[in-house]
Amino acid sequence: MAPGIAGRDRRKLRPLPAVVPAVGVLQTRVEADITGRVEFRAGEKHMARAADILVETMGLHGIDRVFCVPGESYLAVIDAMYDAPEIDVVTTRHESGATLMGVADGKMTGRAGVAMVSRGPGATNASIGIHVAEQDAVPLVLFIGQVARADLGRMAFQEVDYRRFFGGMAKHVVEVTDAEALPGETAKAFAVAEGGTPGPVVVSLPEDMLLDDISAPPAARADTDLPMPADRQIAEIARRLAAAERPLLIAGGQIDQRGGRDALRAVSEAWQVPVAAGWRHQDLFDNTHPNYAAHMAFNMPAEFKRTLNEADLVMAIGSRLGDVTTQGYAIPKAPKPDQPLIHVHPDAAQLGRVYETDLEINADGTAVLEALAKMNAKPAPDGRPAWIARAHDLAASRMAWDFPRADDGVVFGNVIKGLAGALGDDAVIANDAGNFSTWLHRLFPFKTTHKFLGAVAGAMGFGVPAAVAAGLRHPDRQVACLVGDGGFQMTGNEMSVAVERNLPIRIFVSNNGSLGTIRLYQEKDYPGRTIATDLPNPDFAAVGAAFGLTAFKIETEDDVAPVIEKAMAADGPALVEVATSLEYLTAYSRMSALRAAAEA
Repeated sequence: MAPGIAGRDRRKLRPLPAVVPAVGVLQTRVEADITGRVEFRAGEKHMARAADILVETMGLHGIDRVFCVPGESYLAVIDAMYDAPEIDVVTTRHESGATLMGVADGKMTGRAGVAMVSRGPGATNASIGIHVAEQDAVPLVLFIGQVARADLGRMAFQEVDYRRFFGGMAKHVVEVTDAEALPGETAKAFAVAEGGTPGPVVVSLPEDMLLDDISAPPAARADTDLPMPADRQIAEIARRLAAAERPLLIAGGQIDQRGGRDALRAVSEAWQVPVAAGWRHQDLFDNTHPNYAAHMAFNMPAEFKRTLNEADLVMAIGSRLGDVTTQGYAIPKAPKPDQPLIHVHPDAAQLGRVYETDLEINADGTAVLEALAKMNAKPAPDGRPAWIARAHDLAASRMAWDFPRADDGVVFGNVIKGLAGALGDDAVIANDAGNFSTWLHRLFPFKTTHKFLGAVAGAMGFGVPAAVAAGLRHPDRQVACLVGDGGFQMTGNEMSVAVERNLPIRIFVSNNGSLGTIRLYQEKDYPGRTIATDLPNPDFAAVGAAFGLTAFKIETEDDVAPVIEKAMAADGPALVEVATSLEYLTAYSRMSALRAAAEA
């Protein structure tokens, strides 16, 4: 049984029809086993409900959990999962929570997360997770109930054309009108979601189609191998690395599975190359390692950009080189970089799309790193040690912290430093979007044994659903969620799932009474004209307690250490509200300084 399953035993005998419809000849039912599935004599064709075959196909693909808000448009699938206790059905409180949990689950496993929602409003609510999966390159399959086939195109109740609606975000959208094609289309959905650049796939299921009896059997998983590098390509990378005095390796999320982290460290150490972690992939490389250079995040200090652009060779592995990781397509500069660029990615469509590349390698990034690690590295040029030290100082110098105090609340950096001492080396950190997260990126010493869950897409509301998904997947690991007051009010109701399953997650709500990221830009671009960003917030600790969490408050700097200790020791889920300083809005600037600079 999958971790986190609770409640009644769903393994019951399902009533069977007196006569089983047959293909070609009449067949005889043998029996229904304890799971409720019908077994037939070997070699005989038989018919089964399409919804049941869909669920069995998911089982053949290793799916052990689905996140859903149930709806009548796919009620047959929900009924079929009654007889599949090996699949944990997680009922979320909003469709955005379902798809965001699916994204987080995909990030942790490397396999497609699965969400199921009803038609119309259910599907449109779920769209945020589709966009996040596309931006984050995470495999996700979303199954949507649809109106009956006879009503398609008639503007029926809650009808949406999902191919048009999701066409610009999803890798593939299919509406299955022929029930016999359902198992094959389901298998294709998983293959497409996980292949090449991973991403979201949408499968539309007309409600009457799910009731059809079909002869097609469940479709087995078909693994797709990633392209492998050629020996000559590895030799060329080695030649260029050995000759460069100031190389820089930018590591992206594609190497986050199957030993990629270990291979990255091996290459960095053997070839003496500083590593910059791509946006929200800070856990790919130990942040205290002397070869760690920087996290390529929003609003990096100008010194980061100046220093890293002095590289005389940039090698991007497993990254699509999006605008945040490249600091607005400036490291390296697009379309023609100031230095040679090596780009390694298993999806050829990502190579040469934005940049003129000196060496394009269409291959699995981990395989490339593993091959490089096996080679005998030549001695680095004389200037390499000084370059590594300069690159490392970018992050290392800013991890020093003197625990400042503010007049208007708690400096959130002090909470991050407290968490750094309280969380173990295998903790999962689920992070929402907002300026509060700059403190995490600056001060938390990520290790490769940690798991960081953050939305590359920058979607508010990701934090709490991601933490819930992490708690379900890893109930034996510490899970800390960092979320702002704005993001928490978008999806905080998913706390209900944490309480239902008694998940030991810890939610830290940074409450500065403001939509801080937008407030920052207002202060910079429109000083003295603040509007729409103040938040008259509820008592978040009381809200958490009302949901059933153990709740705490951090109201002064002196509360930080004792409250974190109590929260970590709590039985079941806990919430900590932090009365956060607005003056210390980000880890690199203060509100008054921003305002003064803008006014000047």
